[in-house]
Amino acid sequence: MIVFNTTFHVDEGINEEFIEYMLQQFIPMSTKSGLLTSPRLARVFGKEGEEGYSYAMEFVAADIVTLERWNADESKIVYDPLLEKFKEKLIGFSTIMQTIEY
Repeated sequence: MIVFNTTFHVDEGINEEFIEYMLQQFIPMSTKSGLLTSPRLARVFGKEGEEGYSYAMEFVAADIVTLERWNADESKIVYDPLLEKFKEKLIGFSTIMQTIEY
């Protein structure tokens, strides 16, 4: 199983709008095809006094081939509107992880 995580840092002024967008738009668009499943949005706590808020947006893909297919076919449709909406008030980076079964 592959975990696909994108960590976002958002300006304080767009925090509520960002959460609403993620729940109402981003997650449904990301999971529409079924290639990504099990969405989870979580707040990331950072250093005290740090401006803005950080969030981890996590999905699961069956395998790396499935994730690569989603990235090739769908990621632009999902990420472009997000970046256009929030512009310079949002930054992020993605991490791909493989679950270790024990």
